[in-house]
Amino acid sequence: MLVALALVTRPLLPIDETRYLSVAWEMWNRGDWLVPYLNGSPYSDKPPLLFWGMLLGWRVFGVNQWWPRLLPPLFGLISVVLLARLARRLSADVPDAGDRPLPFLSGAIWVTYSTLVLFDTLLTACVLLALTGLVDAWRGRASRGWGAYAAGVGLGLLTKGPVLLVHVLPAALLAPWWSQGSVHPTERLARWRRWYLALLLAVALGAALALAWALAAGARGGPAYRSAILWDQTAGRVSHSFAHRRPWWWYFQLFPLLLFPWTLWPAWWRSLAGRFRRPQELSARFALAWVVPGWIILSLISGKQVHYLIPLLPGFALLAVGAGRQAVGLSLVTPALLILAHIGGRNTLTRYDLRPTARALSQAESSGRPMAYVGHYSGEFHFLGRLRHPIDPITQPQLSSWTAQHPSGVVIRQAPSPSDTAGAIFHQRYRDQRSRDGVLGIWEARVLAKGP
Repeated sequence: MLVALALVTRPLLPIDETRYLSVAWEMWNRGDWLVPYLNGSPYSDKPPLLFWGMLLGWRVFGVNQWWPRLLPPLFGLISVVLLARLARRLSADVPDAGDRPLPFLSGAIWVTYSTLVLFDTLLTACVLLALTGLVDAWRGRASRGWGAYAAGVGLGLLTKGPVLLVHVLPAALLAPWWSQGSVHPTERLARWRRWYLALLLAVALGAALALAWALAAGARGGPAYRSAILWDQTAGRVSHSFAHRRPWWWYFQLFPLLLFPWTLWPAWWRSLAGRFRRPQELSARFALAWVVPGWIILSLISGKQVHYLIPLLPGFALLAVGAGRQAVGLSLVTPALLILAHIGGRNTLTRYDLRPTARALSQAESSGRPMAYVGHYSGEFHFLGRLRHPIDPITQPQLSSWTAQHPSGVVIRQAPSPSDTAGAIFHQRYRDQRSRDGVLGIWEARVLAKGP
């Protein structure tokens, strides 16, 4: 119900959803599946796996908005299946082991972000594929297990880059701890030597899959793009984030919201505390080896966003399985609240709908008029308006020179209120991440060139 309501009532939200669909649209428009583009330039912020998923759907259904918006919920569903499988692998002697953690994936962050066009539910599915393979390898199914681990690593790297390793390496490296007592002492040293050699080979195989794309894309995209995808993006986000730079403790203050409504339930806290104090079960030790290092590493990385923690949430679900079957009822709280929010907030959501402006820009482009955007343009209009040419991003001081050079062009800019749209050929009420309330307007360049 929540996914259906989101498709019907909620527009694509700027700036992330509109940007990612615009990247896919430019790849489609160019016929280039190798290098992602945004506003006419190579887009190095994200690898292409999610964009490939959008393009494949468009090949079948034609270019549309609903297919990209269905992908994150589908990957969330795949994650649920993989989590159930992982829980059964870890607790083979427990009949309902695969069902017990599933209600805990109904926390506020998981449910909210699983309906948004972002990379995190796809990344979570890759993480769970790798970790399920890891447990299979530990249980003796080496070929299948390490193959799945390598596939999860490669697909995860193609989804969001090296941050994937934050989620899949700690549990693999800490296997002697979470599997304690399961290997005879005389066999332990030889087994773990083989384990770490197989781990190294699996990571190398997964990295080779991602590197094959990166090298080919870097050769086509040019030196700057090659440097960005191979080094600059990862190093910059770790040491000095380009955006979303926050202190190390930022995630800790979000913990109550991250797992709402479970954080309001005493039984959940008792279950979680018991697992931390006495990690006796294999599944608890495995989850701790997954969640604790991942949380610490993500806290130390400079750039932070709430949804970066989503791949850790299945690990918290494994930790909380002792809270009882009454959790099923509580798991309906967040979906119900979000359903009500979509129904009651339809008028507010229309303030984020950029389709009217995008249609006006499409008409301007079809007339051959150049376009400029005052401020930082993040691809808000390219997919919605099916635009085929770049929009010039300019600053306010550059406005006069641009209008002089392009007298037939149009300029898009934001204004504080409708009273500031005098002379605009189009304007709409608009609210985005950078402006809580305002107006978005389009002016003819020749009008702006005359001044007030």
